[in-house]
Amino acid sequence: MTSPLSIDQWQLFLQIAECGSLTDTAAARDVAQSAISRQLAAIESVCGGKLFERTARGVRLNEIGQRLYPRVKAWVQAGQLLAEDATGMLREPTGLVRIGIIDSLADALCGPIYEELERLFPKVRLHLVSGMSGRVSTRLDRGELDIALFSENTRGRSGRGDGIAKMPHVLISAPGDPLTASETIPFDLLHDIPLAVPGRPYAFHDVLEHWASRRGIRLNIKLECDSLNLQKKLVTAGGVYAIVGLSAVRTEVARGELQAARIVQPSLDRHIVLRLSSHTAPTQACQAVYAVVRRHAKQALPTLAHWMPEVNRP
Repeated sequence: MTSPLSIDQWQLFLQIAECGSLTDTAAARDVAQSAISRQLAAIESVCGGKLFERTARGVRLNEIGQRLYPRVKAWVQAGQLLAEDATGMLREPTGLVRIGIIDSLADALCGPIYEELERLFPKVRLHLVSGMSGRVSTRLDRGELDIALFSENTRGRSGRGDGIAKMPHVLISAPGDPLTASETIPFDLLHDIPLAVPGRPYAFHDVLEHWASRRGIRLNIKLECDSLNLQKKLVTAGGVYAIVGLSAVRTEVARGELQAARIVQPSLDRHIVLRLSSHTAPTQACQAVYAVVRRHAKQALPTLAHWMPEVNRP
Protein backbone atom coordinates (compact mmCIF):
# COMPACT_ATOMS: atom_id res chain seq x y z
CA MET A 1 0.00 0.00 0.00
CA THR A 2 1.32 3.42 -0.92
CA SER A 3 1.94 5.68 2.07
CA PRO A 4 -0.13 8.89 2.08
CA LEU A 5 1.64 12.15 1.42
CA SER A 6 2.84 14.05 4.46
CA ILE A 7 1.85 17.67 5.17
CA ASP A 8 5.42 18.71 4.31
CA GLN A 9 5.07 17.11 0.89
CA TRP A 10 1.80 18.96 0.29
CA GLN A 11 3.45 22.18 1.46
CA LEU A 12 6.20 21.53 -1.08
CA PHE A 13 3.57 21.05 -3.78
CA LEU A 14 2.10 24.47 -2.89
CA GLN A 15 5.52 26.11 -2.78
CA ILE A 16 6.53 24.80 -6.20
CA ALA A 17 3.19 25.98 -7.63
CA GLU A 18 3.64 29.45 -6.13
CA CYS A 19 7.31 29.80 -7.11
CA GLY A 20 6.79 28.40 -10.60
CA SER A 21 10.35 27.11 -10.55
CA LEU A 22 12.19 24.14 -9.03
CA THR A 23 15.33 26.27 -8.85
CA ASP A 24 13.60 29.03 -6.87
CA THR A 25 11.94 26.48 -4.59
CA ALA A 26 15.30 24.85 -3.90
CA ALA A 27 16.83 28.26 -3.12
CA ALA A 28 13.99 29.10 -0.74
CA ARG A 29 14.50 25.79 1.07
CA ASP A 30 18.28 25.98 0.88
CA VAL A 31 18.62 22.54 -0.72
CA ALA A 32 19.87 21.26 -4.05
CA GLN A 33 17.51 21.40 -7.02
CA SER A 34 17.99 17.68 -7.52
CA ALA A 35 16.49 17.07 -4.07
CA ILE A 36 13.38 19.09 -4.99
CA SER A 37 13.09 17.18 -8.29
CA ARG A 38 13.24 13.84 -6.44
CA GLN A 39 10.63 14.96 -3.92
CA LEU A 40 8.31 16.19 -6.66
CA ALA A 41 8.70 12.90 -8.49
CA ALA A 42 7.74 11.06 -5.30
CA ILE A 43 4.65 13.28 -4.85
CA GLU A 44 3.53 12.69 -8.44
CA SER A 45 4.17 8.96 -8.08
CA VAL A 46 1.86 8.73 -5.06
CA CYS A 47 -0.78 10.80 -6.90
CA GLY A 48 -0.52 8.50 -9.90
CA GLY A 49 0.37 11.09 -12.52
CA LYS A 50 1.92 14.42 -13.37
CA LEU A 51 0.77 17.55 -11.55
CA PHE A 52 3.02 20.06 -13.32
CA GLU A 53 3.96 20.96 -16.88
CA ARG A 54 7.61 21.73 -17.57
CA THR A 55 8.14 25.00 -19.45
CA ALA A 56 11.13 26.97 -20.68
CA ARG A 57 10.85 29.24 -17.63
CA GLY A 58 10.16 26.59 -15.01
CA VAL A 59 7.04 24.65 -14.11
CA ARG A 60 3.31 25.35 -13.92
CA LEU A 61 0.33 23.37 -12.69
CA ASN A 62 -1.42 21.20 -15.26
CA GLU A 63 -5.20 20.76 -15.24
CA ILE A 64 -5.14 18.16 -12.44
CA GLY A 65 -2.71 20.25 -10.40
CA GLN A 66 -4.93 23.32 -10.79
CA ARG A 67 -7.90 21.39 -9.48
CA LEU A 68 -5.91 20.10 -6.53
CA TYR A 69 -4.28 23.41 -5.60
CA PRO A 70 -7.21 25.19 -3.84
CA ARG A 71 -8.15 22.05 -1.90
CA VAL A 72 -4.58 21.48 -0.74
CA LYS A 73 -4.22 25.17 0.14
CA ALA A 74 -7.38 25.12 2.26
CA TRP A 75 -6.36 21.86 3.97
CA VAL A 76 -2.87 23.10 4.84
CA GLN A 77 -4.24 26.41 6.15
CA ALA A 78 -6.80 24.52 8.26
CA GLY A 79 -3.98 22.43 9.69
CA GLN A 80 -2.00 25.56 10.54
CA LEU A 81 -5.03 27.10 12.24
CA LEU A 82 -5.59 23.89 14.19
CA ALA A 83 -1.98 23.93 15.36
CA GLU A 84 -2.26 27.59 16.33
CA ASP A 85 -5.47 26.91 18.21
CA ALA A 86 -3.96 23.92 20.03
CA THR A 87 -1.09 26.15 21.11
CA GLY A 88 -3.59 28.78 22.20
CA MET A 89 -5.50 26.28 24.33
CA LEU A 90 -2.31 25.55 26.21
CA ARG A 91 -1.28 29.20 26.43
CA GLU A 92 -3.36 32.05 25.02
CA PRO A 93 -5.37 32.83 21.86
CA THR A 94 -3.13 33.19 18.84
CA GLY A 95 -3.43 33.34 15.07
CA LEU A 96 -5.16 35.30 12.31
CA VAL A 97 -8.82 36.36 12.52
CA ARG A 98 -10.55 37.92 9.49
CA ILE A 99 -13.25 40.45 10.39
CA GLY A 100 -15.70 42.30 8.15
CA ILE A 101 -17.49 45.41 9.44
CA ILE A 102 -19.92 47.55 7.46
CA ASP A 103 -18.63 50.97 6.45
CA SER A 104 -21.13 52.85 8.58
CA LEU A 105 -19.74 51.31 11.78
CA ALA A 106 -16.09 50.68 10.91
CA ASP A 107 -14.78 54.14 11.83
CA ALA A 108 -16.38 54.06 15.28
CA LEU A 109 -15.54 50.44 16.17
CA CYS A 110 -12.27 49.35 14.56
CA GLY A 111 -9.98 51.50 16.71
CA PRO A 112 -11.41 50.47 20.11
CA ILE A 113 -11.62 46.80 19.05
CA TYR A 114 -7.97 46.76 17.94
CA GLU A 115 -6.77 48.51 21.11
CA GLU A 116 -8.53 46.02 23.41
CA LEU A 117 -7.33 42.99 21.46
CA GLU A 118 -3.76 44.31 21.43
CA ARG A 119 -3.93 44.72 25.21
CA LEU A 120 -5.63 41.40 26.05
CA PHE A 121 -4.56 39.08 23.21
CA PRO A 122 -1.33 40.40 21.65
CA LYS A 123 -0.74 37.15 19.73
CA VAL A 124 -3.97 37.52 17.77
CA ARG A 125 -3.55 39.10 14.33
CA LEU A 126 -6.40 40.87 12.57
CA HIS A 127 -7.36 41.21 8.93
CA LEU A 128 -9.96 43.99 8.84
CA VAL A 129 -12.32 44.44 5.89
CA SER A 130 -15.00 47.13 5.55
CA GLY A 131 -17.63 47.63 2.89
CA MET A 132 -21.33 47.73 2.14
CA SER A 133 -23.48 45.19 3.98
CA GLY A 134 -24.13 43.02 0.94
CA ARG A 135 -20.42 42.69 0.20
CA VAL A 136 -19.51 41.88 3.81
CA SER A 137 -22.23 39.24 4.23
CA THR A 138 -21.36 37.65 0.86
CA ARG A 139 -17.70 37.32 1.85
CA LEU A 140 -18.76 35.70 5.14
CA ASP A 141 -21.00 33.23 3.28
CA ARG A 142 -18.09 32.36 0.96
CA GLY A 143 -15.80 31.59 3.91
CA GLU A 144 -13.54 34.59 3.18
CA LEU A 145 -14.25 36.07 6.64
CA ASP A 146 -14.37 34.52 10.11
CA ILE A 147 -16.60 37.17 11.69
CA ALA A 148 -18.88 39.81 10.17
CA LEU A 149 -20.84 42.72 11.59
CA PHE A 150 -23.44 43.84 9.05
CA SER A 151 -27.09 44.77 8.63
CA GLU A 152 -30.07 42.67 7.57
CA ASN A 153 -33.53 43.73 6.46
CA THR A 154 -36.17 43.56 9.19
CA ARG A 155 -38.44 41.60 6.81
CA GLY A 156 -35.68 39.20 5.75
CA ARG A 157 -34.01 38.56 9.11
CA SER A 158 -32.47 35.09 8.97
CA GLY A 159 -32.29 34.52 12.72
CA ARG A 160 -28.62 33.49 12.54
CA GLY A 161 -26.02 35.28 14.63
CA ASP A 162 -26.42 37.82 17.41
CA GLY A 163 -28.91 40.63 16.85
CA ILE A 164 -27.08 43.65 18.26
CA ALA A 165 -29.47 46.56 17.63
CA LYS A 166 -31.84 48.19 15.16
CA MET A 167 -30.58 51.01 12.95
CA PRO A 168 -32.94 53.62 11.45
CA HIS A 169 -32.47 54.62 7.83
CA VAL A 170 -32.41 58.25 6.80
CA LEU A 171 -32.64 60.17 3.57
CA ILE A 172 -29.60 62.42 3.26
CA SER A 173 -29.21 65.55 1.20
CA ALA A 174 -27.04 68.62 0.85
CA PRO A 175 -27.56 71.24 3.61
CA GLY A 176 -30.59 73.46 3.16
CA ASP A 177 -32.60 70.99 1.07
CA PRO A 178 -36.32 71.41 1.87
CA LEU A 179 -37.08 67.69 1.45
CA THR A 180 -34.99 66.76 4.52
CA ALA A 181 -35.75 69.90 6.53
CA SER A 182 -38.00 68.02 8.98
CA GLU A 183 -36.98 65.34 11.46
CA THR A 184 -38.84 62.65 9.48
CA ILE A 185 -39.92 62.13 5.87
CA PRO A 186 -42.73 59.80 4.70
CA PHE A 187 -41.59 57.08 2.30
CA ASP A 188 -44.03 58.34 -0.34
CA LEU A 189 -41.96 61.52 -0.75
CA LEU A 190 -39.13 59.44 -2.20
CA HIS A 191 -41.18 59.35 -5.43
CA ASP A 192 -39.02 60.18 -8.45
CA ILE A 193 -36.25 61.95 -6.53
CA PRO A 194 -32.71 61.21 -7.87
CA LEU A 195 -31.16 58.50 -5.69
CA ALA A 196 -27.65 57.09 -5.31
CA VAL A 197 -27.74 53.52 -3.98
CA PRO A 198 -25.26 50.64 -3.62
CA GLY A 199 -25.15 48.05 -6.39
CA ARG A 200 -26.38 44.50 -5.93
CA PRO A 201 -26.02 42.16 -4.03
CA TYR A 202 -27.23 44.88 -1.67
CA ALA A 203 -30.48 43.37 -0.36
CA PHE A 204 -31.89 46.78 0.52
CA HIS A 205 -32.75 47.15 -3.17
CA ASP A 206 -35.46 44.53 -2.65
CA VAL A 207 -36.89 46.37 0.36
CA LEU A 208 -37.03 49.68 -1.51
CA GLU A 209 -38.66 48.08 -4.53
CA HIS A 210 -41.17 46.21 -2.34
CA TRP A 211 -42.35 49.36 -0.59
CA ALA A 212 -42.28 51.46 -3.74
CA SER A 213 -44.62 48.93 -5.36
CA ARG A 214 -46.85 48.81 -2.27
CA ARG A 215 -47.06 52.60 -2.06
CA GLY A 216 -47.42 53.14 -5.80
CA ILE A 217 -44.37 55.37 -6.21
CA ARG A 218 -41.47 55.30 -8.65
CA LEU A 219 -37.86 55.05 -7.53
CA ASN A 220 -35.50 57.12 -9.66
CA ILE A 221 -32.13 55.41 -9.16
CA LYS A 222 -29.73 57.68 -11.00
CA LEU A 223 -26.54 55.84 -10.10
CA GLU A 224 -25.21 52.84 -8.18
CA CYS A 225 -22.21 53.43 -5.96
CA ASP A 226 -20.57 50.87 -3.67
CA SER A 227 -18.52 53.41 -1.69
CA LEU A 228 -20.22 55.01 1.30
CA ASN A 229 -17.72 57.88 1.36
CA LEU A 230 -18.28 58.57 -2.34
CA GLN A 231 -22.06 58.50 -1.83
CA LYS A 232 -21.73 61.13 0.88
CA LYS A 233 -19.51 63.32 -1.33
CA LEU A 234 -21.98 63.10 -4.21
CA VAL A 235 -24.84 64.08 -1.91
CA THR A 236 -22.86 66.95 -0.39
CA ALA A 237 -22.22 68.29 -3.90
CA GLY A 238 -26.01 68.43 -4.44
CA GLY A 239 -28.38 67.08 -7.05
CA VAL A 240 -28.73 63.58 -5.63
CA TYR A 241 -30.03 61.93 -2.45
CA ALA A 242 -29.01 58.70 -0.68
CA ILE A 243 -30.57 56.36 1.86
CA VAL A 244 -28.15 55.24 4.57
CA GLY A 245 -28.06 54.02 8.16
CA LEU A 246 -28.04 56.90 10.63
CA SER A 247 -24.71 55.83 12.12
CA ALA A 248 -23.07 56.45 8.75
CA VAL A 249 -23.75 60.20 8.78
CA ARG A 250 -24.14 61.34 12.39
CA THR A 251 -20.79 63.15 12.30
CA GLU A 252 -21.48 64.95 9.01
CA VAL A 253 -24.99 65.91 10.14
CA ALA A 254 -23.65 67.28 13.43
CA ARG A 255 -21.11 69.38 11.53
CA GLY A 256 -23.75 70.71 9.14
CA GLU A 257 -22.10 69.04 6.14
CA LEU A 258 -25.18 66.93 5.38
CA GLN A 259 -28.87 67.09 6.23
CA ALA A 260 -30.92 64.01 7.13
CA ALA A 261 -34.49 62.97 7.83
CA ARG A 262 -35.55 59.58 9.20
CA ILE A 263 -37.74 57.67 6.75
CA VAL A 264 -41.18 56.74 8.16
CA GLN A 265 -44.51 55.29 7.02
CA PRO A 266 -42.95 52.75 6.80
CA SER A 267 -39.76 53.12 8.77
CA LEU A 268 -36.84 51.34 7.12
CA ASP A 269 -35.06 50.05 10.20
CA ARG A 270 -32.46 47.30 9.77
CA HIS A 271 -31.02 44.75 12.20
CA ILE A 272 -27.31 44.99 12.97
CA VAL A 273 -26.10 41.38 13.19
CA LEU A 274 -22.83 39.81 14.35
CA ARG A 275 -22.19 36.37 12.88
CA LEU A 276 -19.48 33.72 12.77
CA SER A 277 -18.54 31.87 9.60
CA SER A 278 -20.33 28.54 9.17
CA HIS A 279 -17.51 27.11 7.04
CA THR A 280 -15.22 26.06 9.89
CA ALA A 281 -15.38 25.67 13.65
CA PRO A 282 -14.24 28.91 15.29
CA THR A 283 -10.72 28.89 16.69
CA GLN A 284 -9.97 30.09 20.20
CA ALA A 285 -8.64 33.34 18.73
CA CYS A 286 -11.83 33.75 16.72
CA GLN A 287 -13.99 33.23 19.80
CA ALA A 288 -11.95 35.80 21.75
CA VAL A 289 -12.27 38.37 18.96
CA TYR A 290 -16.00 37.69 18.58
CA ALA A 291 -16.57 38.44 22.28
CA VAL A 292 -14.64 41.72 22.04
CA VAL A 293 -16.45 42.83 18.87
CA ARG A 294 -19.83 41.94 20.38
CA ARG A 295 -19.15 43.92 23.55
CA HIS A 296 -18.00 47.04 21.69
CA ALA A 297 -20.91 46.87 19.22
CA LYS A 298 -23.42 46.45 22.06
CA GLN A 299 -21.95 49.46 23.87
CA ALA A 300 -21.68 51.72 20.83
CA LEU A 301 -24.82 51.01 18.83
CA PRO A 302 -27.49 52.40 21.18
CA THR A 303 -25.69 55.74 20.94
CA LEU A 304 -24.94 55.50 17.22
CA ALA A 305 -28.49 54.48 16.34
CA HIS A 306 -30.20 57.13 18.48
CA TRP A 307 -31.95 59.87 16.49
CA MET A 308 -30.94 63.32 17.71
CA PRO A 309 -32.91 65.94 15.76
CA GLU A 310 -31.12 68.82 17.44
CA VAL A 311 -27.88 68.04 15.52
CA ASN A 312 -29.77 68.04 12.22
CA ARG A 313 -31.47 71.40 12.28
CA PRO A 314 -29.83 74.76 11.69
